[in-house]
Amino acid sequence: MSDRPDTASVASHAAEAGPLEGQVAAPVAEQRPVSWLFGLVYLLANLAGNCVLLPVIIFLIPYQVNLLDPVHHVSSLALVQSVGGVFALLATPLAGAISDRSRARLGRRRLWLLIHMLCACLALLLLRFAPSILVIVAGWSLLQFFGGALLTVLQAIIPDRVPLNQRGLISALVGLAIPLAAVLGGVIVAVIFRSSYLAAYYPLGAALIASILLCVLVYREEPGSVGPALPFRLKAFLARFWVNPRQHPDFAWAFITRLLLFLGYFAVATYIQYYLKDGLHYEQLFPGKKVLDGTLAVQSIETLLILICSFGAGWLSDRLGRRKPLVIVAALLVMLALLTPVVLPTWGGVQLFAALLGAGYGAYLAVDTALITQVLPSAADYGRDLGLINLALSIPLILSPALGGLLINSLGYTGLFLVGAGIVLLSALMVLPIKSVR
Repeated sequence: MSDRPDTASVASHAAEAGPLEGQVAAPVAEQRPVSWLFGLVYLLANLAGNCVLLPVIIFLIPYQVNLLDPVHHVSSLALVQSVGGVFALLATPLAGAISDRSRARLGRRRLWLLIHMLCACLALLLLRFAPSILVIVAGWSLLQFFGGALLTVLQAIIPDRVPLNQRGLISALVGLAIPLAAVLGGVIVAVIFRSSYLAAYYPLGAALIASILLCVLVYREEPGSVGPALPFRLKAFLARFWVNPRQHPDFAWAFITRLLLFLGYFAVATYIQYYLKDGLHYEQLFPGKKVLDGTLAVQSIETLLILICSFGAGWLSDRLGRRKPLVIVAALLVMLALLTPVVLPTWGGVQLFAALLGAGYGAYLAVDTALITQVLPSAADYGRDLGLINLALSIPLILSPALGGLLINSLGYTGLFLVGAGIVLLSALMVLPIKSVR
C-alpha cells in the first residue's frame, strides 16, 4: 500500500517550526484515508509490542521476584520497576528523534522497527534465564528501553500517515492493544504455560518478530517524503529536545495531564498481584486457585470494558470533533475505579474496580492519544515530539513503583488507592487549560 506522511492541517506548524537538526523539512501533503489492512497490521504491531512489556511486568517478573526474594518482594519489585523506568525515560525521546532524522532505503520508521524488535527479543532471553534480582533489573531495563523505543516509532506513524478524521479510531487501536496484550499475555502465562510460567517468554518474542515483519512489509513510506539528511551536530540535536512551554502551552498541559494519570494508575497497577495476594488473600478465598488466576480475571474484565469504551470513545470523539470532555470523563472514571476497593474491599469490589478501570482507561487512551497528535509543536519533528510526550509515561514508570511501595509500607493498600485516586483527579482538572483542541 502507498502511504504519504504529512497533512495539510498541520501546515502552519511546519511553517513556523524549523527542520530537525540533520533534516530538511519536507513539503506538507494531504493525507488520504487509511485502509482496514493498515488498521489491522497496525493493531497487531502495537499488540505484540505491548505483549513483550505488559505480561512480563504484570505476571512474569512479579512471579520471578517472589521466587528469588519472597521476604522483600515488594521492595525488590519496586527496584526492578524504577530502574527499568529510567531506561524507558531515555528511550522514548531518543527513539523518536533518531527515527525522524534517519535515512534508509527501508524508510526512517521501518528500519528502527526492525532494530528495536531484535534487541527486545534478546532482552526477553536474558529475563528468561535470569538467576538473580540484579539480572532481572538488567533484563527489564533493556526491555523497557528497546520495547519503549519500538512503541514510540510505531506511534509516530499516526501523525505521519493518518488523517485527522481517522485519528480517534486509529488511536483507539493503540489504546486497545494495551489491555489486550495484558490479557492475551496472561492467558499465555497463566493458562497455556501454567506448568512452566517462564517458558511463556518464547511465544511472546515470536509474536513480536512476526508482527513487526508483517508491519514492515505492509507499511510503506514514499521516497522523498522527508528531506535529505544534513551533517549531524550533537549540540543542535540535543537542543531540539527542549519545547518551550510558553510557546506551546497546550503541549505542556497535555504532557502534565498524561503524566498525572499514568502516575496514579501505575502506582496501583504495579502492585495489583500483591494486593490480591496480601490484601484480599485471594488464595484463601478461593482454595485451589493461584494469585495469577485472579490477576488474569482482573485483566480480562478490564480488557472487555476497554474494548467497548476505547472504540466507542474514539468513534464519538471523531464524530463530535471534540476531545477534551471525553478525556475528562475518562479520567474521572479511572478515579472512581481506584476508590472502589476502599469502599468494597471484596472480590466483588475488585471486579467492579476492573470494570470501571477498563471503561475509563480505554476511553482515555483512545481520545487522549488523538488529542496529543493535535498539539504537537512541529510537523517536522513528529517522532521527537511523541517521544517527549511519552516521557509522561516513562517518568511514572520510574516514580510509581517507589510511590506505591512507600504507600503500601506506610499506609497499607487503602492509602495506595486513595492517593492514586487523588492524583488522577488532578489529571482530569489539568485538561481544562488546553485551548487549541475542543
